[in-house]
Amino acid sequence: MEELNNDPVEVLDFSARPEEEQQDFLRQTWCNECMEMDLGMKNPMEYATSDRVWIEGDCVKCSQQVITEIVEEDGE
Repeated sequence: MEELNNDPVEVLDFSARPEEEQQDFLRQTWCNECMEMDLGMKNPMEYATSDRVWIEGDCVKCSQQVITEIVEEDGE
């Protein structure tokens, strides 16, 4: 998998995240097909490039692809 800007895409281990964090990311979704939020995601895969991290999976309701971008907070 490669981004359009030719940044290499790294596959990350979603299961390495704390369980509570995983559940939050799997619940807090937006499905463009259902036009609804927080339906849930199944089959998550986590990816990263040099400037972004995201999770792709399937909508629990309609099985279309959903993408959740992860914004890391600096803790300031």
